[in-house]
Amino acid sequence: MKPSTYIGESAADIDAVARFYVKCVLWLGVHDPIYVEAYFGPEAVREEALTVSVPPDRIAGYATDLIATLDRIDPEHLDGAWRRRHAYLQGMIRALEARAGIMAGKRPGFDAEFRALFGIAAPEDDPDYYGELHTTLDSQLPGTGDLASRYRAFMDSFILPADRLEPVFAAAFAESRRRTAAHLPLPAGERLEITCVSDEGYNRYLGDGRSQVGVSTTALTIDRVLAHACREGYPGRHTVRAIRETALVRARGWIEHSVIPLLSPFTTVAEGAALYGEEMVFPDRDRVRFYEEVLFPLAGFDPADAGLLDTVASAARSLELAGNARVGRGYLASLLSREEACRILQDVMLLDRDGAEARLRFIEEFRGYPVALSRGYRLVREYVGSGADRWDRFARIITEPLLPGDLTSSGSPE
Repeated sequence: MKPSTYIGESAADIDAVARFYVKCVLWLGVHDPIYVEAYFGPEAVREEALTVSVPPDRIAGYATDLIATLDRIDPEHLDGAWRRRHAYLQGMIRALEARAGIMAGKRPGFDAEFRALFGIAAPEDDPDYYGELHTTLDSQLPGTGDLASRYRAFMDSFILPADRLEPVFAAAFAESRRRTAAHLPLPAGERLEITCVSDEGYNRYLGDGRSQVGVSTTALTIDRVLAHACREGYPGRHTVRAIRETALVRARGWIEHSVIPLLSPFTTVAEGAALYGEEMVFPDRDRVRFYEEVLFPLAGFDPADAGLLDTVASAARSLELAGNARVGRGYLASLLSREEACRILQDVMLLDRDGAEARLRFIEEFRGYPVALSRGYRLVREYVGSGADRWDRFARIITEPLLPGDLTSSGSPE
């Protein structure tokens, strides 16, 4: 059989696998309310899938069959793009199989569950890391007394007044978009609608390059505005989805990218990129300079305080990522009691009791997701690096169907 003919048959098989995979994800979303984060594929596929109800155990069986089909295709007979597609589908379908099995009653240990769902091992804990961040905060925060109280009092002084929200948000999103567009090909007509909400925030990708973002304004500090603009908008979630819809779904017809399962290897990569987005568009002193020249004057804060806020907020965000991962793994693996987990959230992440309880409820509902955020952020940061090609590497993360293993030290652009 000629290679070109074999590739053609393989492509048809992969297309069929991808279409059925999308249906399986939509079926599982009926049973698992957190599973499907977004769907922006053909409405006919959604309608066809949801005309029937398929139980999780059967979905797991279908996933096993899809993996067997892919295993019969020799990747060596595929070109580079199709080889990556083949590998991506294998990783995503294995995660689907694992989640469907869990919903059907399987109970793997946390480490096995995490690797199966997110495509990489959970991070090991490093207690010294927290001590270094606490030392940084202790040396920078004004006042005396316990670290948590000083930290909360300091951050409370940078809560945005209600009448300054709109101009500060507008400036943050506009500048992050301008900087992102200088490096990434934003699709024509993409748009982001931002709404301030008093309860939980949200990010809804609607397809055709459109997103709706609701940002919670409860005790919103000015550093969080820029973090939201970059993570939720540019070059974060909205940008990732809009570009992938254009580059993968529309240009290549790869329907598997029209559905986003939250508990998947895609989350490790894409959420890692979204979290790293602020450092991409505001590297080094750029963020402090933007605070000093634009955001602080708009908010009515003294620009002279911008550098100190950035130092404190950066250390606190690192604590949040690492602390979520530490507590998530320890608590879900039954290595920590609920009380011990709450205590670490207070002692390590400097949350008050109510904040610690709320964070633990989030971990209980989303399980390995906050651990995947920490792991993904570190993978993306290390993969992008600090070289002249950093934007090329970041663009590859967004535009190609990569798995977490592709971002390890051995993974490099082809």
